[in-house]
Amino acid sequence: MPVITINGPIGCGAVTIGQMVAEELNLNFVDRLFFTEAARIVGTPVGTLIAKEQRVDRFRDRLGRFVQTMLERSAMSGVSGEPYFGRGIENLPPETYMDLAGEGGGVAQKLDDKVFIEAMTKVAHDLHEKGNAVIIGRGANQILADASHTLHVGLLAPMEVRVQTLIDREHFEREEAEIHVEELERAREDFIHKFWKVHPSEARHYHMMLNMGKMTPKTAAEVIAHAAGDLTS
Repeated sequence: MPVITINGPIGCGAVTIGQMVAEELNLNFVDRLFFTEAARIVGTPVGTLIAKEQRVDRFRDRLGRFVQTMLERSAMSGVSGEPYFGRGIENLPPETYMDLAGEGGGVAQKLDDKVFIEAMTKVAHDLHEKGNAVIIGRGANQILADASHTLHVGLLAPMEVRVQTLIDREHFEREEAEIHVEELERAREDFIHKFWKVHPSEARHYHMMLNMGKMTPKTAAEVIAHAAGDLTS
């Protein structure tokens, strides 16, 4: 009953790779559902985690509305599994991470840190107990750092590769993609450091790290699927 966590900066393809691994190993794919369940436990609407009090520029606002819609649709569905469609929660707007890290001044900042982390921890442990899951990001590798039958995978890629991924996938202009990649990565680092006092790209937090500038998502998925049989036993 393996559990695989996949973490990496935006543009590394964590969601695509995670879906491939889940399909190959017949595991549940968990992306948006993680925050959906955490919001349910806290008793806060999913939109609260996305709400922004600060004015944001055009592309951030567009992404914010898209992600909020997807999250709320997932919450209303009440399904136990994660649908295999759409862009993943790796596209959370930078200001959302900043709010959670206590820097953005948004609605999410009003959530008590202890309550928030307790909810995230419960979701991660519940998923681990059920097993058979691929979890995308959200600090799951930190929460389940010493959990049995669990494989933690980190992804990395050169900036140019990540920017090009957003241009191809999200149809951004190059400057727009560069800004989004830089801001979201900084916000992600701040978020992870606030709650776990670590840097998300440190290799010691993973069983292995894959350079997506050197392989295709399909190859990465095959490597992870093979490793899961060895490292989760």
